[in-house]
Amino acid sequence: MAAFREERLNVNGIDTAVLSAGEGYPLVFFHGAGTVTGFDSLLPLAESYRLIVPNHPGYGSSADDQTIDDVHDYVRHYLDLLDLLEIDGLALVGLSMGGYLAATFAVYESTRVARLVLASPLGLRVPEHPTVDVFTIPDEELLGRLAVDMSIFEGKIPRPPTPEFLAERYRESTSTARLLWNRNYDPKLAKWLHRLTMPTLILWGEADQIIPAEQADHWAELLPNARTEILPGVGHLLFDESQAAVEAVAAFVREGVDALAT
Repeated sequence: MAAFREERLNVNGIDTAVLSAGEGYPLVFFHGAGTVTGFDSLLPLAESYRLIVPNHPGYGSSADDQTIDDVHDYVRHYLDLLDLLEIDGLALVGLSMGGYLAATFAVYESTRVARLVLASPLGLRVPEHPTVDVFTIPDEELLGRLAVDMSIFEGKIPRPPTPEFLAERYRESTSTARLLWNRNYDPKLAKWLHRLTMPTLILWGEADQIIPAEQADHWAELLPNARTEILPGVGHLLFDESQAAVEAVAAFVREGVDALAT
């Protein structure tokens, strides 16, 4: 299997780590509000595509940017990054907070994003099936809320946690708080989702304890060209837990690439 290579890019003054693997049509992945499990579960996608996984500012190996306090700040960051990478057409996948970012990015760049995957996306307010405020979850309960299969954390979390590990988690949590502390949704997002006319896959874990899978129906009602796939027995970190989630993305993107080739 392919392995990631890391590139460092200066994106408007912010040192940004970009992981990539494979060749071919670009598939960009926007991660969620943490990097503790890494991204190796996505590497099967590199067998068919040029897989690109940037670390958001304030996460992973990327530098902090304390001026970022709104999802549109991330959108502008990635406009510059994709320009540096000279990527005009792409498939875009976003998980959780990254789904919120991907949907917002695609609102502005609807001609650039050829196919969109929103995996357990944050961003909508659904009062009858509300997103959990992650800042209220006790530390000892968080992992159990993120995944059904706890084995995905084996080898990723030192026992006991080292000071360095705790400092990195605090850093990422602080970056998340700047964006989501006041509210974990965008009250204006629903109004603009009609612009996402590209084929879109809404992918969700049925056992998600952070963003309930029932929210999928609300996204589907607002997106003009979407279909939904719910993965039984899978939690919030669906790509770590489920090979079927990765395979669903690969098949969905392949439909668009095959269409471009004909």
